[in-house]
Amino acid sequence: MAIWNDLSWVEGIRTPFFNFFFYNVSLTGYPIFLFLFIAFGYFFWSPQRFSRVAMLLFISAVVNSFLKDLFQDPRPPADFMLDGGTGTSYGWPSGHAQIAVTLWGLLAYELKNKFISMGAITFILLVAFSRMYLGVHDLGDVVAGLLIGGFILLLWHYAVVYKLYEKFDKLSWFFILIAFQFFVHLLYPSHEEHEISNWLLGAMTGWFLGASNLVIASNNLIKLLLSLISTLAVFFTMIFLFQLEGLVELSGLISILYSYSLGLFFSIFVSWVIPRFWKLFNLAN
Repeated sequence: MAIWNDLSWVEGIRTPFFNFFFYNVSLTGYPIFLFLFIAFGYFFWSPQRFSRVAMLLFISAVVNSFLKDLFQDPRPPADFMLDGGTGTSYGWPSGHAQIAVTLWGLLAYELKNKFISMGAITFILLVAFSRMYLGVHDLGDVVAGLLIGGFILLLWHYAVVYKLYEKFDKLSWFFILIAFQFFVHLLYPSHEEHEISNWLLGAMTGWFLGASNLVIASNNLIKLLLSLISTLAVFFTMIFLFQLEGLVELSGLISILYSYSLGLFFSIFVSWVIPRFWKLFNLAN
């Protein structure tokens, strides 16, 4: 079983270039990149497609967080680590590997282009390897993340094949979503400094409620400019809300509702407010 946990081999292949390269590859699995990428894709490419991507990522993130805090598997020794962004989170399964499969795998599944699929697989493997190279996950963590991400993607595939989404109206899906979040709260293996992210759950609900079919501009150059401006607005709003959450000391149910409402506001701002702002100037339809 040593192969699953042994990271001694990484020190022999590390170079300054690879340190820089894999650190930046790994940044694509952190929330700031993910939210900005999804927001840009939502504005520039397809609101419908990137709403599906957003919802699947929210689900995958909740599953990953639940499993980490359930099994509480320690990360590799600190001597191996080149990435200080892991905080107090546990190792198994790798969130980066799992999220990479659900994000790039879903885009490849939706676009059905062999070159995009090859690129997605390559990047998924690079992200997974980067976590071991940076010393924050072992092989067991990464393989589990890939398999769980693949399983979530497989469930998504069968939901599409059997037209599961069409079987219920939006109101019914809203109640299903709220029920899912309630049971996550009820069953979550919380312990000190390891609780479910209410901000994330609120963001999930906000995106579900705010998802819009409005397309920004028809001219690609104007669309690119407006999408970049919109994504910049998303970035500053996200930073502001994160800081606002940290400034206010609350506890109990009030703390849960406060954090949830900030995530809810964030997603509605991205998915509903910004497209309608451009519509006011006849720049979205």
